[in-house]
Amino acid sequence: MKTILTTLLIFLTINMYAKHDVKVYYERNDNGYTIYADNNEYCPVTIQLEFTVTNLSLKDPNNNLYVIQPRQKKQLVTQLTVTQKNKGYKLSYTSWTNYGDATKNTYDHDYAYDLPYAKGQSFKVHQGYNGTFSHYNKNALDFDMSIGSAIHAVRNGVVIKIVTQHHQNCGTKECKKYNNHIIIYHSDGTFAEYTHLKQNGVTVALGDIIKQGQLIGYSGNTGWSTGPHLHLEVFLQKMRKRETIQTKFKINDNTETVFLKEKNSYKK
Repeated sequence: MKTILTTLLIFLTINMYAKHDVKVYYERNDNGYTIYADNNEYCPVTIQLEFTVTNLSLKDPNNNLYVIQPRQKKQLVTQLTVTQKNKGYKLSYTSWTNYGDATKNTYDHDYAYDLPYAKGQSFKVHQGYNGTFSHYNKNALDFDMSIGSAIHAVRNGVVIKIVTQHHQNCGTKECKKYNNHIIIYHSDGTFAEYTHLKQNGVTVALGDIIKQGQLIGYSGNTGWSTGPHLHLEVFLQKMRKRETIQTKFKINDNTETVFLKEKNSYKK
C-alpha cells in the first residue's frame, strides 16, 4: 500500500519581542520518523511540539517540552514509530519556541549582582519591585538615569539579543515595540534585560561573552517610557511567560549586599 505523508511545520513565537532562530525538521526511516532541531541562538531554547498522527506512536507524551542546546545542529528531539507496517500513516505537528530552559525552576538565589552603572556613581531607584505604575506583579527595577549614562553588566553572561535601532517613545504600552534593549543569558539559566537604551547605544554584539561590570551600552528614553531611565529585570523564561526574580545587589564599594528599595539611591 502506498504510504501517505502529510507534514505541517508552523513556527509560533511566544516571546513578544522576537522570533527565535530555531529550525525543527524530520528524517524518514524504516520505522517512522526522527525529529531533529537546529538552534542558532546563543542560549538554550525550549520547543513544545504538538503532534497529530495516524498510525504512528509517540516516544514521548504529546505537547512535550524539549530543550535544544545553544548553537546546536541536528540535536535529536524525539521519534515516531509506525504502528502497523501495512497501513498508511500521517504526521503533522505544530511547534512553539522560547528562550531558555522552560523546565528549569532553580537558580542561584544568593548571587550578588553589581549595580548596572560605573563604579563611584549613584542613582535613584525610581520604581522598584512590584511597583504601582508599570511593575505590577513584576520584579523589575527602574533607575533614574539621564540619556547617555553608561550601563554596565550586572553579571557575567552571553549576549543573546540586541535591539538598538529605535528612537520613538511614549507613555502607553503600544510603544513597547520600540524598546531598545539587551538581553544577557547567565550560567544559572536566568536572563537580565536592560531596556530603554538610546538609539544605537549598544557597545556589545550578539554572542559576546560579558564580564560582570563590563560596559554594554548607554541609557536612553526609547519605547514605553515617559522619561529617561534604565529598566532592569532578571528572570527565568517559562514557555509562555517570564518568572521575574528579586535579586541582591552589592552597594557601598561592595561592603553590603541588599535588595534595592524604591525611592532610595545607591552608590556603586
